[in-house]
Amino acid sequence: MENQNNNLQELEGLRQQVAEFKNRMEQQEIVNQKLLNIAMNGHISWIRTMNIWAGPIGLTLMPFFIAYFRSVGCSWALMIFLLLVLIGETVFNLWNVSTIRDKHLAAQDVISVQQRLIAYKRREKLQAFIEYPVMILCVIWLYYELLGSIVSSNRLMLVITVGILLATFGLFFILYCEMRSLNKAIKDIDEFADKI
Repeated sequence: MENQNNNLQELEGLRQQVAEFKNRMEQQEIVNQKLLNIAMNGHISWIRTMNIWAGPIGLTLMPFFIAYFRSVGCSWALMIFLLLVLIGETVFNLWNVSTIRDKHLAAQDVISVQQRLIAYKRREKLQAFIEYPVMILCVIWLYYELLGSIVSSNRLMLVITVGILLATFGLFFILYCEMRSLNKAIKDIDEFADKI
């Protein structure tokens, strides 16, 4: 009888240890989930901020660019086309970044978050593949109009060329950094999912 009581006590002790272990594992998973969210937000918070503010700032500055380029002989058609491209890019960026807001990332499991980030990355690449040729078309159109205008000079062409080269380098650099940050966030999720 005493042997049976000892076995029951040992069994009850093992149950308590298993329950305690399970509780610690759940708490560890919650801590890991929070750490993952913090790491992901570190990787993608600047992307959200940049995409939210870049378009509206560009739209705010557009009247100054229009006034300048009109003063050097560019047509209204080019200015309207550039404005429409900027509006389209701004609307797309605001919509695209709304798919990776904090509430979406925090409310879902890690696999769904990873799928959201991969979809966001795919849309960003598609946007770049469409946007860069359109920008090249705009640059060619701008040079064509400036070469035909009376106001154009070698100095003006040099300033515009340097500006375009700097803007192009900046855009490629931002796209590179954005893809790198997204890849790091996706890799962090992979590592977290492997540990579960």
